[in-house]
Amino acid sequence: MLEQARRLWEKQDQHRGDRHRLFSAVAAAVDVETVLYPGSYVDLAPSFVWPSVTYVDIDRRATQFFDDEAGVRALLADRGVDPDSHSVRFIEADYSDSLDLDDGAFDLLVSLYAGFVSEACTRHLRVGGCCW
Repeated sequence: MLEQARRLWEKQDQHRGDRHRLFSAVAAAVDVETVLYPGSYVDLAPSFVWPSVTYVDIDRRATQFFDDEAGVRALLADRGVDPDSHSVRFIEADYSDSLDLDDGAFDLLVSLYAGFVSEACTRHLRVGGCCW
């Protein structure tokens, strides 16, 4: 399974390291511990930067990717991240539907190429949190 996860990640990371650099720049600007990433597909890069990321997507390939826990852990380790120190959670769902997440539970809401994430998910953002 690791090879399938690696192939999906390499396709996602086709501009090698661009998302990692992007999220690192965001991390330098905002104080964040918990991240919600609706419409994430297989973009694991936030977990290279932040200790707790919840990914939400309805794409079956994303489900297969995140179901491969050993593959995800290996990809984290490849980037110098201790998988035991990071929480990676995946929810197979349409983010515009009601999600089984607490209101105000996240410091950062990531919105990249997935439509109107803020309309559906802002309630999960803590007061003073960031939508990026």
